[in-house]
Amino acid sequence: MDNKKLALFLGMMCGDGCLTTRTKKQGYKSYSVEFYNTDISLVKLFDNLFYELFNTKGNFHPFNREGKKTIYEFRKYSLELFEKVSSFGFPKGVKRDKLRIPHVINDFSPSEKLEFFRGFLITDGCIRSNGTIIFHSGSKNFLEEFCELTNNLFGVNKKVKEYVQKEKYLSYQYLLSRLK
Repeated sequence: MDNKKLALFLGMMCGDGCLTTRTKKQGYKSYSVEFYNTDISLVKLFDNLFYELFNTKGNFHPFNREGKKTIYEFRKYSLELFEKVSSFGFPKGVKRDKLRIPHVINDFSPSEKLEFFRGFLITDGCIRSNGTIIFHSGSKNFLEEFCELTNNLFGVNKKVKEYVQKEKYLSYQYLLSRLK
């Protein structure tokens, strides 16, 4: 398996992906790897990575939302792939309080870790016109570990900031000035 592609895939999963279990009306469970984004090119990139890593395609389709951008959903039903992605250190179910840097990333080279950084940047990050990079997440523990990763990659030592959204949800931001 290509570690750079896996790192990019896992970075994208940490941003906009999830491992979901559903119980059907008939009582059996389904297991899926899912990815959501408003940018169709990112969903296509994810779909291509998924194929290159696991030799199978998923399905994706748009959801039109009143007054909002269309969101594209990628989904692949497969217990085997659900467990495989989980085995890399990606959490099952709601990830907000469980998400951490997947453990396989720790063993990767700096260039492979940079792909993980890129995967998270293109999903849950943005670059302002002045070059400042902002990451936003609901997972404090993940973002703190991500800070450590960027410190190791770029020598940047910044802290995570905490915010309250809609007067009840805690969210976290990580701001970086231009990187080398």
